[in-house]
Amino acid sequence: MLQTTYSHSHELPAEVAHQQGEQIRILETISNPEVNLSLWQRPEEHRVALEAATLATHPLRDARRPTSLTSFDEDVCALLQLQGVNPANYEALRADMFMLTQLFAPLTEGRPFRFRLLTTAKDDCRRFHLDRINLRLLCTYHGPGTEWLRNEQVDRLAQARGAPNEDIIRFGEASRFQPFWVGIMRGDPANNGDGLVHRSPPIAGTGQARVLFCLDC
Repeated sequence: MLQTTYSHSHELPAEVAHQQGEQIRILETISNPEVNLSLWQRPEEHRVALEAATLATHPLRDARRPTSLTSFDEDVCALLQLQGVNPANYEALRADMFMLTQLFAPLTEGRPFRFRLLTTAKDDCRRFHLDRINLRLLCTYHGPGTEWLRNEQVDRLAQARGAPNEDIIRFGEASRFQPFWVGIMRGDPANNGDGLVHRSPPIAGTGQARVLFCLDC
């Protein structure tokens, strides 16, 4: 296990890495404790993209629901029906989300996990932050994707003391997930100051909407 001390610089060591690639097996690299983002840069699936564009027109509220491999599709269908959406219109999207859940489940080390499926046209998390979870899978099916910072870009002391974004980012611009890319990020459950620093993209007032799928453990 990587041991890190933050008493002076509050920086992550150089060995902590972000892994990116076009092959699905890149997601398995998150099992290495020295990796805090594994990003699968996959291409768009046409039928799924069409369904996601349709779903983006529905106000799907943010809800976090426990799930499992055996109950996932039933849980998604129940969530859609509760919010007035017919699950039968989203078979390809449901199948793709289940495929991602099958990839995520073996990486949870037996922890229970939950899912989120939402549509939003708001700036949900404008400040760069850390999540108090072990692992999070993110896939934006429609609209701008999650923004994230490389370790060397982050002033973690500034982030920890609640400073604004312009103080957190040392240099450069944030990286962004593209639609359909799948990222598994490491969180900061022990509040040590490590994990991937990220935020929701600012879209309020632009006319854009996002369809976001998330798994947490």
